[in-house]
Amino acid sequence: SELMARRREITDKPERAACATRLILPMLKGNVMVYASIGTEISTERLITELRERPDVTVFAPYTVACEITPRRVVKWSAPDNCGNLPNDCYASVRDEKARVQSIKIDYCVTPLLGFNGDGYRIGYGKGCYDKFFARCKTVKKIGFAFDAQSAEFTPTENDVPLDCCVTEKKVIYFRHESYCG
Repeated sequence: SELMARRREITDKPERAACATRLILPMLKGNVMVYASIGTEISTERLITELRERPDVTVFAPYTVACEITPRRVVKWSAPDNCGNLPNDCYASVRDEKARVQSIKIDYCVTPLLGFNGDGYRIGYGKGCYDKFFARCKTVKKIGFAFDAQSAEFTPTENDVPLDCCVTEKKVIYFRHESYCG
């Protein structure tokens, strides 16, 4: 797609990711779920690493099976598989977490995307995994994390859930929605 090509053409991704990471870090506290970046996505490795060092943050990463996202607590970083799942030893043991995960409330979700528009809607990878997660977790603050070049104009579909804001290497963009109460 055009958006994939646009993202692929960005040559200084590490520098841009560092800028975006500096912008997003002060926004996050509590239970924060951050996707493990794959391919040409803006890198979240440094973001996850820095958040794990903060006493006011518990870091989770999505563990996705059949488009069902489960937040799992991150204990270390390693390269994710092509679905964006970290290796099992990067998560807290499932046995220890079972009771916690059932009642866990994610405060912020740092969300991957191919593109975002001026109204805060995102184009993902077409499966609707994050839209389904957002429909279940209505109070989570949804933050897109992307390169500025991923801004695009498009019409959302009826099941799309808009982001609260999007952080790029250049700026933080806040979106206002009818359901917004901040």
